[in-house]
Order: sequence, then structure tokens, then C-alpha cells
Amino acid sequence: MGHYAGFVTRLSAFLIDILVVTLTTSLIWGVVALILQFFGLDLNTVFYTIASTSQVLFLFVVVFASFGSTLVLGLVYNVFLWMFAGKTLGKAVMGIRVIGPRGSRVTFWRGLRRYLGYWISAIPLFLGYFWVLVTDERVAWHDIFARTHVIYDYEAKYSEALLGRLARMIPRVEKNFNRELDQNDE
Repeated sequence: MGHYAGFVTRLSAFLIDILVVTLTTSLIWGVVALILQFFGLDLNTVFYTIASTSQVLFLFVVVFASFGSTLVLGLVYNVFLWMFAGKTLGKAVMGIRVIGPRGSRVTFWRGLRRYLGYWISAIPLFLGYFWVLVTDERVAWHDIFARTHVIYDYEAKYSEALLGRLARMIPRVEKNFNRELDQNDE
């Protein structure tokens, strides 16, 4: 099993995932607006028509259209990518993955618990996310809730060519350093 991923790496991956989900949701709503225009309807007109019948219904539709669609798309995006790839696009870019107990793959129910745990972690001023900074295993509340860990997806390996260049360079650096010391002593 790899090393536990740190706060900054996890935060960067999370922000990339938010960007992906937000852009995808915007694209979907753009396509819906184009389809409505094809049939002679305007998305704003549809919302205003609903608003004229009931303010409560309008509020429900607007909240569902913006927040609900993003919530559902985020759920599908995260849970299925965790299940099938062990990582989302953001996690892949940052070189980390989500694993279950003893390195197992994330199941649908574990992924669903983890996604719901995202929201629980966010409720008290994102304290559940900052929990990564406190624990030795670098787990957030949603990791504890779902019994998952986030690890680096690669093992750090040094390039043989790099090691060879460093080995050849060190004697030269040492010789120059010693020469400067000798000059300062005089």
C-alpha cells in the first residue's frame, strides 16, 4: 500500500473535480437550453412561467436545477470513478487514489457513503476536511465514515540516469567548494 496522501494534494484534486463537475453541469444546461430553443422555448421563459404559478414551486425548480443537478452529477462522477478506476480525474492528475480496507477497491455502497460524507465533512466550516491535518493516517471525516484511505498512486523511484549524473556532478561541486574555502582562508 502506498503512502497516505497529504492535505494539499487532496485539496488540489478536490478543486479539479469541482471544476470538472461544474463545467460538465454548465455544458449540460447549455445543451438543454439549445434543445428548448430548437422547439421555440427559452429556458428563462420556462422558469418565469413556473414562477408565475407558484413562488414555492419556482424556488424548488431553481434550487433543483442548479444545486440538485450538480449534486446528482457529482454523485455519479465520484462514486462510479472511485468504483471503476479508484480515482477521479482530479485524483489522477494529482497521482492519488481511493482505496477501501486492506487496499480493496471501493464498492458502490462505500463510495456512496464517502460521497455523503463529503457533505457531512463540509457542514461544520469544513472541519471534516481539515481532519486530514490531525490524524496520522491522513483521513478526513468522509474517509472515516466510509472506511477508505487516500494514497499516492505511485512509488517514488529515482531514475538511474539522474543518479548517474548526480554521482558525476558531486565530485565537481565538492572540488569547487573546497577551492572556495581555500581562497577564503588565504
